[in-house]
Amino acid sequence: MEHTKNVLSYNHVGLDYLALLRISKTAFVHCRNELDRYLSRTHDGTPRLNYSHLAGLIKREADELVIAAETMYTLEEGLSREELEVVNKPEVEVKE
Repeated sequence: MEHTKNVLSYNHVGLDYLALLRISKTAFVHCRNELDRYLSRTHDGTPRLNYSHLAGLIKREADELVIAAETMYTLEEGLSREELEVVNKPEVEVKE
């Protein structure tokens, strides 16, 4: 790969831990900024604002922020751990 140390070959994947950490921080900041943007719309006095739709957007972004925060925290704390386990990976379908 050009910008990371990720490796993708026939039956092997190598993930660049520092790239994962970097992208988790980027996701966290993006979600936080989107959440701020949506929340500010509740105060700007926009006429005929659909608050129900906006609340749905706020909830979705807040849920994504929680995932980004948990992932970022785990990756940061994982720097001091010796063992790494990948979980929640879908099974590989064997094609014949």
